[in-house]
Amino acid sequence: MKKRRTDYHYLLPAVVAVAVMTQVPFVMTLIFSTIRWNLSRPDIPRTFSGFDNYLYFLKIESLSDIPPFYGILGQTIIITGMTLLLCSVFGFLLALLFDHNIPGINIARTLILGPFFVMSTASGVIWKTTIFNTTFGWYGVIAKALGFTPVDMISYHPLGTIIALFTWQWMPFFVLVLLAGLQGLDQDLLDCIRIDGVGWFQGIFRVKLPLIMNHLRVAIMLGLVFVIKEFGLILTTTAGGPGTRSYTLPYYVYMQIFSANNVGRAGALAAMTVILTLVLVNLLYRSIERRNAAYL
Repeated sequence: MKKRRTDYHYLLPAVVAVAVMTQVPFVMTLIFSTIRWNLSRPDIPRTFSGFDNYLYFLKIESLSDIPPFYGILGQTIIITGMTLLLCSVFGFLLALLFDHNIPGINIARTLILGPFFVMSTASGVIWKTTIFNTTFGWYGVIAKALGFTPVDMISYHPLGTIIALFTWQWMPFFVLVLLAGLQGLDQDLLDCIRIDGVGWFQGIFRVKLPLIMNHLRVAIMLGLVFVIKEFGLILTTTAGGPGTRSYTLPYYVYMQIFSANNVGRAGALAAMTVILTLVLVNLLYRSIERRNAAYL
């Protein structure tokens, strides 16, 4: 017991450092969320407002006067859900493709991870200017060469564009996690299903996929945190437009603090975003625990 108490002393600096870096900013955000503070009105004193900043986003006066928060929340759920679904499906298929020892496979695995290491703002600028541009972008040049009139995807289909870009950026992460799960399967088991004459489809979806389901859940749980906080791609491509059609909760926080200059409302919105993320992550984590308990 004395040795255990001594061991905790070695963990204390790391625990304190993590607490200062993560919990102190969150506590400050909670404090700001209860204050009426507008940077564009320095003549108005900062006062305690309780939950007024939260009610500004949540309170529904009438069916004809619904706050934009609910629409932006729906857009955030759609973007995050569709991105995670596409990343899971295509990430699993690509992981199956890369789970073979063929010439050049290591080069292919390295190249597929490329989008994951590109900065969000840099990839957004590249996609907007060199690919989606209808005048001199690849998309516009190819469409005109085929006799089609290119449509401005960013203006007319902002949600689809954001989902496609998010999928492009975060799918390599899913490939990495799922490929690690596939390569960690017992080789004797794989040999047995081949000897027993199990078909390709059954072997993939009834043997391999159930065995790496925890890997998939972990990828979804971490991907949820990554995607729901994504900001740079939206800023450099659609800028939340047209109007608020491609707003997400983090972008809405950005607009509240840097456009409306309202610290209190930005803090309340940021706190609600964090709470929503923690609830979803907790549900995924509990599903992993229940699955592990079922196998014990």
